[in-house]
Amino acid sequence: MTRFFRALFWTATAVGTILPFLGPGAWPWWDSVWIFFFFVMVYADLAGRMGLSAARTTAGIVILTMAVLLGAAGFSGSLNFTENAGLQIGGAIPLVLPLLAFAMLTVSGQTAESAFPGAGRAVLALATTAAFLLSVLNGLTFFSTNRIWWKWNPENAPGGLSGMLLLLAIASFAMIFACPVDPHLKRSRWSTGLLAWIGMNTLFLVAHLHLP
Repeated sequence: MTRFFRALFWTATAVGTILPFLGPGAWPWWDSVWIFFFFVMVYADLAGRMGLSAARTTAGIVILTMAVLLGAAGFSGSLNFTENAGLQIGGAIPLVLPLLAFAMLTVSGQTAESAFPGAGRAVLALATTAAFLLSVLNGLTFFSTNRIWWKWNPENAPGGLSGMLLLLAIASFAMIFACPVDPHLKRSRWSTGLLAWIGMNTLFLVAHLHLP
């Protein structure tokens, strides 16, 4: 099953590289499909390595935290989510974006593990947060300009974009310590997470090549 969704994720990612050249918001169905494949692949891989109970706990913590953060941004008016962001609660809490945040944070963690095998929890937490924020910054053009998931209202955001990124960094760092870790996890230089992180960021970089 993991291999099946891995193939679907890579197929959807390859298709996504075409989107920046088709104009803003093209193929709106692609967004939720890609996020779903990404989430299921990462969740299945995590469950296979850490066990179903630990995977549920980790996913629950991250998804709930990110839903709260996105909801706060939505209700405050800092971000106005569009219909391209998928189904929403109250027009302010998108249901699929927390799933994407979980997948992005998880593969960022596996990337950190690949880069620093055997490192302590604090080092891995810092490296994971850095990889996650790098991906978010790299993806901003893709998220907001090409896919138009939201419209940015900096006047409603205390501290502006820098403040939101700082809050996201703090939350990401805290979530890593809250999630269970298997101390006997065998780390691979070319793990599924590392490859997915590279593929995801490559997709984001393509969006920079063709700004609308």
